[in-house]
Amino acid sequence: MNNNFEKDLADGQLGEKAVRHFVETEWHKKFITYGDTSAFDIMFQNNRQNPVFFEVKTDLFEKDWDKGGTGNMAIEYKCRGKPSGIRTTMADWFAYYFPNITENHLWIIRMDKLKDLIKNNKFRTVSAGETYYDNDEKVAKCYLIPRFDFRGYFSIFTFDGNRWLPSLD
Repeated sequence: MNNNFEKDLADGQLGEKAVRHFVETEWHKKFITYGDTSAFDIMFQNNRQNPVFFEVKTDLFEKDWDKGGTGNMAIEYKCRGKPSGIRTTMADWFAYYFPNITENHLWIIRMDKLKDLIKNNKFRTVSAGETYYDNDEKVAKCYLIPRFDFRGYFSIFTFDGNRWLPSLD
């Protein structure tokens, strides 16, 4: 996260565009809109089907393990003292996008499964993001999920420049 709202917005849109491409090409769902509320990030809907909502997290800081990556996924649950992220979304699916790693760029999980995963494990929590204007305290709170330990809960895909390939491990 940056201390610049416009840059944060552009970073988030990078992941939303990747998830849109994935859902349109792999799940053949019709894009409807990007959300501008805490309820969802992207909405898809085909004729005579219920809408499908996604919450998207773009992680520009994570690197490959051999280049100093942490192996963690940060799932926000509070910002500026109020519930946010996973606690406020109405999305059906959660997508975590890693644009700066060489493979396994996109991790997808049903939102109810992610909430159960968090509820049933004691994940470390951390402060993240920008600081308050009057002190050094970070404004967001996140659960840290060690993604390699919990990869079995997610559907994982790599974009090879042409198409999305499912993870083989």
